[in-house]
Amino acid sequence: MLPSLRGGNDNPGERETLYGEVDDVLAARDWLVRQPNVDPDRIYLGGHSTGGTLALLVAETTDKFRAVIAFGPVANAASYSGHRPLLANAHEARVRSPIHFMETIRTPTFIVEGSDSPNAGDVQQLASAAAGAPVKSYTIQGGSHFSILAPITELLATKILADDIDLTDAGLNAAFAR
Repeated sequence: MLPSLRGGNDNPGERETLYGEVDDVLAARDWLVRQPNVDPDRIYLGGHSTGGTLALLVAETTDKFRAVIAFGPVANAASYSGHRPLLANAHEARVRSPIHFMETIRTPTFIVEGSDSPNAGDVQQLASAAAGAPVKSYTIQGGSHFSILAPITELLATKILADDIDLTDAGLNAAFAR
């Protein structure tokens, strides 16, 4: 399922830049669990880039997903401020920055980014901020923000179907090298 969020794709409402959109993702999950042939205990959440940042923000608010996979998120939403003026305000940026709330995550969460990405440094910051939360981070050697997506998503799809989301650096790097 790929939910469409408020203010996007001709949807009503205004974009709230990673705030109300958390509620939209949770509402989409609540709708999905009521559909026939959906196992409510096997719903995964994933996102890339800004979507990865949003996935972390959602993970910080609920434990209703089997696991969360965030590709290339940022630690601090203020890094988006050049494109989203709201985030120039320190308070507005803070409540939209996953680094401040990582320790609240209760769902297995995986952060994945390529080593050649500008967001690669955020991966370790986020993992460190998680303290004892069930968060693992992986940096794919030689990968970019985009080049890791297809091979790693293929690996994740296989693992999700087998209900085995255990990831390793070696397995992720091998999938990328294929």
